[in-house]
Amino acid sequence: MAEEKFNVAEFEKKYVARLQDRSLDWNVLKFQEEIDPKYKRAQMRYIGRGATANNDSNVIAAEHFTLSTMVLPAGCIGPLHLHDDVEEVFFILKGSVKALIQEVGKDEVHEIRLNERDCISSPPGVYRGIHNDGDEEALMLVMLGAVKPNLPTYVEGSALEELRIQRAKEREAIINGNK
Repeated sequence: MAEEKFNVAEFEKKYVARLQDRSLDWNVLKFQEEIDPKYKRAQMRYIGRGATANNDSNVIAAEHFTLSTMVLPAGCIGPLHLHDDVEEVFFILKGSVKALIQEVGKDEVHEIRLNERDCISSPPGVYRGIHNDGDEEALMLVMLGAVKPNLPTYVEGSALEELRIQRAKEREAIINGNK
């Protein structure tokens, strides 16, 4: 039996994602921005769809993790959220931001300054967020340690958590045929 020849064109089609073929998605997290305009940010997916599971056929299929870039305008915040099943990595490509860390059940939010080429890895079960307190937009890589992470939760009692609970109930009603 003849061995199949490696096809670099097929490999490239399956495993290479080019900037020229992507665009910033300002809508994937729009529901957060509708709660508070300071939550405005854009995502550009490269590997997998991330926790949002946005229907993006232009990504490399994830096998073990997801990878995207995130644009965070000056003054904007990626709100505190918790992934119960995966670590999340923020790698700063451009700008200076504050990583926000909060323990479950605690009120204190810790701030850690991150500059260009700094990285933070937040383990599962810890609230994390990011704040661009600078005058210029920040650009970062975001990596999640699973192909399809669970949807994040938000700080208990926050407007985002209330919206998440409402959306989950609506989704459940649709699934059960009650809507």
